[in-house]
Amino acid sequence: MDVEIDLYSGRRNPVFGLAPEAEADLMCRIATLPLAPPGAAPLQGLGYRGLRITNGPAANIAEIVVSGEVVVVRDRDGAERVLRDEGRAVEHWLADLAAASLEPTEASVLRRELRG
Repeated sequence: MDVEIDLYSGRRNPVFGLAPEAEADLMCRIATLPLAPPGAAPLQGLGYRGLRITNGPAANIAEIVVSGEVVVVRDRDGAERVLRDEGRAVEHWLADLAAASLEPTEASVLRRELRG
């Protein structure tokens, strides 16, 4: 599973891989999330916009976007589920995993962005 940190515009974003145990943990965390209220959407604009996960173990999932208090799961058949990530728990958990793979300045920017 590859996790892209959507941090830059016009520059390559950092990407790190999840270990199989972390992949399983992520899928369990997502499975427990409730549906988001209507109109909930990932962060937009310049700067940090969230984490984009691809190449997952579930054959039917094309992409997972973790952004703000929202997790969007896009299936390969075009179906989409928008889930609520209260307190940005999944996002913070992924950011903690990312810290070991990032350049110190990128890790600092990510921590600052998540603090709001």
